[in-house]
Amino acid sequence: MNVAFRMAFPIATGLTILSIVLLIVPAIQAIFLPHPGLLYGWESSANNNLMLQQQVEIGEAIVADIRGTVDQGMGRYIKSLIDRAQSERVALILDVQSPGGFLGDTMDIADMIFNAKIPIIGYASGDSFSGATLILIPTHILAVNPSSLVGDAQPVTIDQTGRLVPITEPKIINPLVKKFVDYAEARGRNTTLVKMFILNATVVNGDEAVKLGLADLTARSVSELVEKLRGKIITIDGVEYRLNIYQLTPAGECLSCRLLSFLSDPMVAGVFITIGVFSAIFAISSGHLIALPFSLIFILLGLLGSGLQVDLLTMTLILLGITFIAAGIAIGHADGGILMTAGIAMAAIGAALLPVTGREILIAGSSNIMGTIYGFSLGIGIGSAIIGGLIAWQLVLLRKKKSEIFEIVGKEGVARDDIEPGKEGFVLVEGELWRAVSDEKINAGETVIVIGKKGFVLKVKKKQ
Repeated sequence: MNVAFRMAFPIATGLTILSIVLLIVPAIQAIFLPHPGLLYGWESSANNNLMLQQQVEIGEAIVADIRGTVDQGMGRYIKSLIDRAQSERVALILDVQSPGGFLGDTMDIADMIFNAKIPIIGYASGDSFSGATLILIPTHILAVNPSSLVGDAQPVTIDQTGRLVPITEPKIINPLVKKFVDYAEARGRNTTLVKMFILNATVVNGDEAVKLGLADLTARSVSELVEKLRGKIITIDGVEYRLNIYQLTPAGECLSCRLLSFLSDPMVAGVFITIGVFSAIFAISSGHLIALPFSLIFILLGLLGSGLQVDLLTMTLILLGITFIAAGIAIGHADGGILMTAGIAMAAIGAALLPVTGREILIAGSSNIMGTIYGFSLGIGIGSAIIGGLIAWQLVLLRKKKSEIFEIVGKEGVARDDIEPGKEGFVLVEGELWRAVSDEKINAGETVIVIGKKGFVLKVKKKQ
């Protein structure tokens, strides 16, 4: 049985299982996942006690450096920090320096911050544009370094020439303005300035942000910020939190968050999709379908950066990984080992991406980022077109060849296993791996000649 036939069954089985699971996963989530209010750990049981206490003193804060693009990885990181701060009953200081990021992820992060049950202090220690500015608005206290800039939150896209084009579609702009104006109003911030950030890409420095009523205070360092916060009271759900922070705890790194941010990068996504598509083309055109699982890995990871939700990607990778591992065990031999390796890689990547978040449209505060993405995407497109053209030309040439490629009898090959009467082995003929039998003993590595073919099994003899 050749490689193509042996690969068809596990692939079909895997896709069938995946289709079934994708139909039942939403129902399972609805039935078994707890209500979001229960995910805060101490909130459901301890919140009543806090309500009775009326005032809680906060003496410790987790300090997290928020850097890079506002994306799914950052969203996961901030969610984990909020959960940790709520479970430990401490404040959370977000030290932000970022050029912006993705609109969907920006809105998700802002929702998390606004709905948090512990004090969250936003601190723009460096320039924080677009999405980075927007996630600071719903914080309970907002501080800005006097020399830092905030604002420039107008959504943009890239046209065919690589120019930045502001998004003016009301279905996008109106909900965005409404959400962050509501956040600003709830926190007592200048709603007019927030509108100007989104509609006009307005930028202000730290002193101006305080003067115009956007920020609560300025600070040149986290330590200065903590001193200025001493004695301030934040009210959340009727509970007063008095800030008297004397201990700062670094948040630490999140490796899975960094991995998610890396995979969410559009440039990385373009590379992965290109590698996956063309490796799949080569695998199919050459008949080496055993390489398809690796192509599938690259395609799925590339789709993540193109907008595929991580929960769907994670489920797909884990299920396909389990399927390929099982198929590899069933097949055995070298092919089974390759399948098992691909399955383990899929399952490992899927496990690394748990838990999950979501994303949507691009916002950027820096034209350099957008230009880089556009240039890289253009290069990937041109390169893909060239490679695709070469492959198409080779396929045309192959069609013009005689059908002698399929006349395998008489061809020479190399034994990959020891073959003897009553014992099959593998031989490599014309780049294809075939099962083979022989009436004589043939050692691995010896040259053989095909003298017959029955189904997918060749009959060979030693070359004299």
